[in-house]
Amino acid sequence: MIEIQTSFENLSYRESVPVRSTVIRENKFLKVMMLGEKYYFSVLPGFHNSTLEEIDFKLKYFFETNELDFNFIDFKKKFFNIVSLDDALNNLNGEMLFVIETLLLAIIKKTHQGLFPSTHIEINELYRPDNGPSFYQNSKCLKIKIAPSSVEKCIRLINELHRQNSTLKIRLDGNRKFELFELIAFENKLKKNISPFSFSLIDYVEEPFKNFSDTYLFLKRSELKIAMDESFLTLKSLSEKDFPEDIPVVIKPSLSGLSTIYNWMLIHSKKRIIISSSYEHPTVKIGLDFLAAQRSFEYHGLENFLL
Repeated sequence: MIEIQTSFENLSYRESVPVRSTVIRENKFLKVMMLGEKYYFSVLPGFHNSTLEEIDFKLKYFFETNELDFNFIDFKKKFFNIVSLDDALNNLNGEMLFVIETLLLAIIKKTHQGLFPSTHIEINELYRPDNGPSFYQNSKCLKIKIAPSSVEKCIRLINELHRQNSTLKIRLDGNRKFELFELIAFENKLKKNISPFSFSLIDYVEEPFKNFSDTYLFLKRSELKIAMDESFLTLKSLSEKDFPEDIPVVIKPSLSGLSTIYNWMLIHSKKRIIISSSYEHPTVKIGLDFLAAQRSFEYHGLENFLL
């Protein structure tokens, strides 16, 4: 048995964090002590379904009642094939799976270091207006939040960023604010007011549409790629949809668990997959990095937002 101790602690973010229809500056975290190490787990209001109290209870129950066998580790299987599955374990939701598997992965890394080859993870940074464009002159990939009314500001920003960093890859995040005609107009203005080379460095627009079906119409007439995320599609439906392989998918593991996503990434070995955090604490980044390493050529949304 692995012994764990838990407690709750409030921690602050470096800046306001937008979560669906609200904004938070701090959050409550579940602190887990295990094998001399600290791990901090959190949930986001209106985004995750589980509460920290539920996670605390089920986490303790898991480690108190299950024998762990690390002889036949399989990252494709639930709980990495370390425990014998029963109905209770099979019915745990993806959020709970993420927490338990993160801790199991931390144990595996201590005992089976050879399963974790050294892989550099490239980070997709988030543009912060307070920093200004010059702050990102050495960055490689930058996400910019956009809205239908922000096209002029976006044009000025991209032009200034590329004056200082001519190879900077740009990702635009629409956050479900656009109607179809608004994004078409947005794209047309970009084409007219930034250089063709700058336009070619726009990697994709993430979740731009209020109505997801507009994605299909936009892709037929646009040079920009659209990135999908968990707002519209579950992992199950992703595997059933016949989207082109080059359409990026941005996935938050905290909603689905590590083994589920690892297996899906293997099945869709040619699909562009970007791993994104849910503003997790750096102490639980081990699972996010593990998945991101499966797509080491991508820039992943794993920036640290905690103080």
